[in-house]
Amino acid sequence: MIDSSQSTPSSSSGVSRRRLVRAGLSAAPVMAALKSNSVLAGDHTCIRPSSFSSLSAAQMKVSQGRAIKTDFECKSHGYWKNNNAGLATNFKETTKFLSTTTGFTQDPGNAYNKLTIQQVLEQGGNRNNAALARHVAAAFLTATAFNNDSTRVLLTKSQCRAIWNGQGVWSPFAGATWTLSQTMAYFDAIYGPAFL
Repeated sequence: MIDSSQSTPSSSSGVSRRRLVRAGLSAAPVMAALKSNSVLAGDHTCIRPSSFSSLSAAQMKVSQGRAIKTDFECKSHGYWKNNNAGLATNFKETTKFLSTTTGFTQDPGNAYNKLTIQQVLEQGGNRNNAALARHVAAAFLTATAFNNDSTRVLLTKSQCRAIWNGQGVWSPFAGATWTLSQTMAYFDAIYGPAFL
């Protein structure tokens, strides 16, 4: 038992607090040198919303030995603005953003009722949720190009509809509801900033 009245600990009382701190500080460079296992290091990585939620809680770190599927197709709106791979001819240019084809119905500020998907991709800024519209349009086009295959695409067409029609408020997986800011944080982590 340690006598708290002693100014310095005896050799039999164990390591002093100061020695513990020194020991911890000497190990810090070694800890800092360990390779990070951040899943979003480098270029954007395509991960599903459910994985993103788990990783957000763990500061984007993956547990030792755990693998997360990161090879989903997730083409950004910048890609789709300039490419048509896998889409029918003139699909983006002739399909209205608000249409039975897309299933998008919300029209904040009456800004989308006349726009094609291509025009939505070309918008700048964030007036009337334009950044969300660009991300959703890109995810929808990716799902269209890859036959809405849920094993390959980041978000399915029905998820895109839920996101847009809820104006960013939606349920990415059972038991969770994301707000617009959480949805935009997800898109920004996957694609980079919303290119406002």
